[in-house]
This record gives sequence, structure tokens and C-alpha cells, in this order.
Amino acid sequence: MKALLVEKSKILNNIQVIKTAAGEAQIIAVLKINAYGLGLRQMAEICREAGIRRFAVTEPEDAVRLRDWGFGEEEILILRSTACEEDIKLILQAGATATIGSYDAALALNGIAESQGTICDVHIKVDTGMGRYGFCPTEIDRILSVYRYLGNLNVTGTYTHYANAFRSKKKTQAQYESFLAVVEKIRAAGYEPGMLHASNSEAFFGCRMPNLDAVRIGSALGGRVISRGDFGLQKTGRLQSEIVEARWLPKGATVGYGSAFVAKHPTRIAIIPVGSADGFTVQKARTDNRVSVCLRAALSALKGIFRRRNLTVSVAGKRAPVVGHVGVSHTAIDVTGIECGPGTQVFLEVSPMFVPPTVSRIYVD
Repeated sequence: MKALLVEKSKILNNIQVIKTAAGEAQIIAVLKINAYGLGLRQMAEICREAGIRRFAVTEPEDAVRLRDWGFGEEEILILRSTACEEDIKLILQAGATATIGSYDAALALNGIAESQGTICDVHIKVDTGMGRYGFCPTEIDRILSVYRYLGNLNVTGTYTHYANAFRSKKKTQAQYESFLAVVEKIRAAGYEPGMLHASNSEAFFGCRMPNLDAVRIGSALGGRVISRGDFGLQKTGRLQSEIVEARWLPKGATVGYGSAFVAKHPTRIAIIPVGSADGFTVQKARTDNRVSVCLRAALSALKGIFRRRNLTVSVAGKRAPVVGHVGVSHTAIDVTGIECGPGTQVFLEVSPMFVPPTVSRIYVD
């Protein structure tokens, strides 16, 4: 058996920490990519229980699922701008709030909403440096055209997304100021920008940026932020499995592809039916090939060599080192000196968003 173990008490603790830091600002629970791997439905239920009534997802299908599961009163913001007809129809079906980041997307949404005889709430996205979705700050005339000419769109919010909150407060501050300049131009033209929001988890905890009217919190719900510091968050989401085989290997025996591990003395090895296909040791690939980034990565790898960072798992309350390469579906560990055998529980640290949906999510108090 294998499952992702999620502790509800830790999530509730994190929500309370976020609420305290947010003050009067609304909390938008970002539940994209299956609530960062923790489970869309379960996380939405916990957030609702904790009094959060605003959700955000990237896929229109997730908004439809939430409505089908009984989340009829919550606002659901779709975080990506789209001009695709099928996406728009799902957004309207779910009664979700759409993001419009271009005039083409606004026209497409307005046209379909008009044909269905409905008005769609929308948030305008301003691209202050992320470069994916959003009107450029110089496109103020296009933004104002949404108000002037597209009668089936009701602007209820305006937002931006910080690109460097985990690294540079100076650049983040510049984005914030650029965003507010656009907002002021909207107001100067006599229009209401609606609810303003910019901070994600990293900007909220790491940069301590102004909260505005709302904050968008995703990974921090599960206690995971890149920024260093003790914020009072509690990390949750561990992979739970069990030992299926245990045996002694003689000195000189090897383990894994490429014989990466050679036993220096008689060693007791246990096998866990978990591997990279289950998200163990899977990390987001580095795609930034700038010299400075590559140098930092190389330095980190060198530190790992000299500090002898060994990958371990928890067995019977003790740390057991992984030996050899982690396989696609199996992992070998050294349990010499640990009382254990087939059926003994094992806990493995993983990033929940890389654990596939085929692995069950088990919630405990």
C-alpha cells in the first residue's frame, strides 16, 4: 500500500497563520494542480470549513468539478486568460470569474457570454513582469475598452503576479508600483478596478509585500514556501508505504542500476515499492540557464558532495539511508540495526504536487 498522508490539523494551523498575517485582506485559496498535490476536493472542504470563500484554479474543468461537489456559493477565479471557446463555455457553465489578460480574450468571452444571455464577472490581469498573461501597463486604452464596449463583462477585480518575490524585493517592489500606476489610471478614467490582489505565498511571507484587498495563497496552505524563515507554517504531505522485502547482503554486494552502492560490510537491505513514478526524489527541472543560476546550482551540488547529504527515509522512528539509485517503482534502504521487516511502515519526504493522482490521499486529524 502507498498513500500521501496529509494532516488536517497542520493545514488548519497554516490557515490561521495566513489569516493573522493577512489582517483585513481577503484570502484567495489557490487550489491549482490538485491543490498543489494535496487533493482539490479535500483542500476546498478544509478551506471552506476555515471560513475561506474565494478559490482560484488554472483549469476551467476544476471549477466545474468544484461546483459539482457542492461548492456553489464560493467565488472561483480562473487564473489563466483564454480565448478558447471550450474553455470559455466551461467558465460560464461553472459561473466562475474569468481572468482577461488581452483584448482578444475579452472579446471572445464577451461574445460567448452575450450569445448565452449572461454577464460574466472578470478580473483584469496586468503583466508587470511575469510575461505570461496580462495587459502590458502601456495598454491602458485596451483595458479601458473592456469597460467601455464589452457590456457582458463585469469587472470585479484587477491583479498582477510577481516574478521575483522569492529572490528580489527590489524588483517585486517595482512590479507593485507599476501595477498601482495602472490601477490609478483606471480610476482616473472614472472606472472601478474592483478587488486588488498581487501577493502570492512567496511575496506574502518572504517579501512582506502590501496585502492590498486580497492575497493569493497556494503552496503555503500546505506549509511549503521557498523563502527561508520561521513563519509558523507546518509542512504536510508525506508518502506512506511499507517494507515488502528485507534481506542480508554480503560484503561486496551491489544494489541498483549501475551498481551505485557497494556494501562495505554485511548489510541488511529493505525494499520499498515506491520510486520516482510515485513522486519520490522528483523535483522541478531547472530551465534557467543563465550563468549566475548555473553557478549557484553548481555550488549547491559541491556543498552536497562535501557535506555528504544522504537521502533517508523514516522507518520505525529512525532514519534509514537510501542505497543505490532510486528506481521507477522501487527503493532500497539500509536497515542494518533497525528492527523491521515486511509490513513495517515507511515514511518518505516528497513534494506532493509530483505525487500522481493514482496515489491515494489520506487525510488524518
